[in-house]
Amino acid sequence: MNKQMQQIKTVMFKEITDNVRDKKSLLSSIFMGAVFMPVLFVFMINFTVNMAKDKQESQLEIAIQGADNAKSFISFVKSKGVKINEFSGDATKAIENKDEEAVIIIPEDFYENFSSGIPAKIEIYYDATAKGTTNVTQRRIKALISEYSNTIGMSRLQLRGISPLLLKAIVVEKHDVSTSQSKGARLLAFLPYALILGLFMGSMYLAIDTMAGEKERNSLEALLLNPIKRSHLLLGKLFATISFGLMTMILTLITFKLAMPFMPLEKMGMSVDLGFKTLSIMTIILAPLAIMAASLQTIIATFSKSFKEAQTYVGLLIIVPMIPSIALMILPVKEKLWMMATPILSQNLIINQIMRGEQVEVVSIIAAIVGSLLIGLILALVAIKLYNRESLLFSD
Repeated sequence: MNKQMQQIKTVMFKEITDNVRDKKSLLSSIFMGAVFMPVLFVFMINFTVNMAKDKQESQLEIAIQGADNAKSFISFVKSKGVKINEFSGDATKAIENKDEEAVIIIPEDFYENFSSGIPAKIEIYYDATAKGTTNVTQRRIKALISEYSNTIGMSRLQLRGISPLLLKAIVVEKHDVSTSQSKGARLLAFLPYALILGLFMGSMYLAIDTMAGEKERNSLEALLLNPIKRSHLLLGKLFATISFGLMTMILTLITFKLAMPFMPLEKMGMSVDLGFKTLSIMTIILAPLAIMAASLQTIIATFSKSFKEAQTYVGLLIIVPMIPSIALMILPVKEKLWMMATPILSQNLIINQIMRGEQVEVVSIIAAIVGSLLIGLILALVAIKLYNRESLLFSD
């Protein structure tokens, strides 16, 4: 037994050493998944939040056509510190050409209708699909018009001796039960996918190289001549592949932990708990996925005739963890026990629960571990069985 374990360890460390020496693969599998994605996310969030904040606090400029038709409205807008820019031309083209973020057109009959107590029309031209902080300008303009309309409406009622409260037949009392932590979880809704993706990417290149790569280099025949059982040989390769997947996943967690202080969470009224307990639970429930990912990638690589072919097929496999992650971002899901036993889905659900500050049941954690471990071991047995097939290993 000790001799067999020693053989497995020898193969494992040999594959780990070879993969570490391949700087290109190491950079692609570990750096891109574990470091680049969290750093890019932090940069993008900071950039977006600061840009929106600057836009919200800067002086609002409004392009208006027909300002003379609504002098009271213009006076109100100016009293709010807004700069008025006279506009002439085609409002639609100005928006499409991005010359203006929004354009207000006041019709000639505005004053007549306004004076008669008839609802006076103000036209706003904007692009609801515009990118960047343009939507901030749009919201501020709409809020100004709404405030002016409400102010005039209440003044008219008071002048007629009517209480404005008569217009409010129902008062809505809102109770937002969300917490700063649940808001932070919404911001990090993609975190489960990032962690699982890092795990898959970390083991991908080694899985391909130890199977399809060796077939392509014609080194597999020489390797099989060694006095070691094929099952032990594959186990050594699998353990090496699993270790890289785990390492990448742990590095991704650590990078997110180190990156959180640089996130503008307080500005957004959010908080994120990535303490030792949280990171430990995430590591425990994600670890069995490393076995599943490595085994599945090894099976696919076994069927491939070349490194490039295996890279294509295994690359498509990364779509798998994307499906439940995207679905949970869109669909509200009430957790059930069978979901917690489903690999990838269970990890997404539990990590979302943890990030929202909800209590995760022990049975859910056990179900996630057992479910993923069971599927991983079944796939590992399939990989071992395939590795013993001469026709598959040496197929052209």
